[in-house]
Amino acid sequence: MFKPLHIPAGSDIPYTVRVSRRARYARLRISPHDGLIVVVPEHFDKASVPGLVESRRAWIEKVQGSFDRRRLSGISDNGSALPATIELAGIGESWQVSYRGDGRARVAVHEFSGNELQLSGAVHDEARCRSALEAWLKRRADLQLASQLERLASIHGFPVASVSVRKQRSRWGSCSSKGRISLNLKLLFLPPLLVRYIMVHELCHLRHMNHSRRYWSEVARFDPDYAAHDREMKHAWRFVPGWLAAAG
Repeated sequence: MFKPLHIPAGSDIPYTVRVSRRARYARLRISPHDGLIVVVPEHFDKASVPGLVESRRAWIEKVQGSFDRRRLSGISDNGSALPATIELAGIGESWQVSYRGDGRARVAVHEFSGNELQLSGAVHDEARCRSALEAWLKRRADLQLASQLERLASIHGFPVASVSVRKQRSRWGSCSSKGRISLNLKLLFLPPLLVRYIMVHELCHLRHMNHSRRYWSEVARFDPDYAAHDREMKHAWRFVPGWLAAAG
């Protein structure tokens, strides 16, 4: 059985330490979902863990890079072409997108009734269009995802200090010891049940800052199907459209 161990952050490489009764020596393992885990035997000198991680930096960065490339290549979208429709399954919205060129050097995004979205300006510049669409997504996520998490926290009595939304490459969400929760704006594209699971996952970290048995029992209180949802999240990057991944 693994026993989680909290190690203060002392490296720019995030990792989790787990103490194993069966381990005979320290070892590192990486998975796309759990990230870097350092497994150590009981009575291991915990002060040597940061040095161990640093000594394997090249290998860690190589493996994490391969995960990133696989996530991007596994996206089931019609390439990186600019979208004509944007389906935000996570918040139940569908937007029709049109493009109108004019003499301006920048790209502006306008919302119209009937969930119509128009990009105007230098629409021949795909990079500018992607950046403008990403900024628009950030506003939708700030409005919809943040309020959704705050409602969930209020219903179940979780003391959230703040909620922020960012575009992240490898994490769907995070929670700090000060009660600050960050969500990935790409959650907008995931099925609602998976979005709720990620929110429950992060909210439960407000009570248990680890992945212990007590933590998962807490998650199960609010999401009895959490194990199935957790497995689905390992392939959830396929819901993210290629044009957003290409936005940089």
